[in-house]
Amino acid sequence: MKQVSGSIDSAEVGLLKNMLEETGIRCALRNEQLSQALPEAPFNVELWVENDDDFQRAQELCKAWFDPLAGTTSTWTCGKCGQRLGGQFDSCWKCGAKRETTTKLNNEGEKDENISRFVD
Repeated sequence: MKQVSGSIDSAEVGLLKNMLEETGIRCALRNEQLSQALPEAPFNVELWVENDDDFQRAQELCKAWFDPLAGTTSTWTCGKCGQRLGGQFDSCWKCGAKRETTTKLNNEGEKDENISRFVD
């Protein structure tokens, strides 16, 4: 087991746990009861992945949660599984399919807007 995240905000850690588990990453919380029983004590609720092989992917998903890239607040839909995702994600956290951004040309041959395509 490896610790992925920790916070005094047990609700946020719980949301992260649910997000990771929805992707198939098994997780465990530690210090959850301590932080509720002794709210003034400095106990962080800790999020741990059960399988060390999932650690890197879990870290990437947590990083995307805490530090969404500027301008990536729109949502997109995974072309492989149909999951709706926040714009801060470059790949689907449910099936792992990558999002690829390409440039679309308008009728005059000028750049129009960025569009998203989804590839395996």
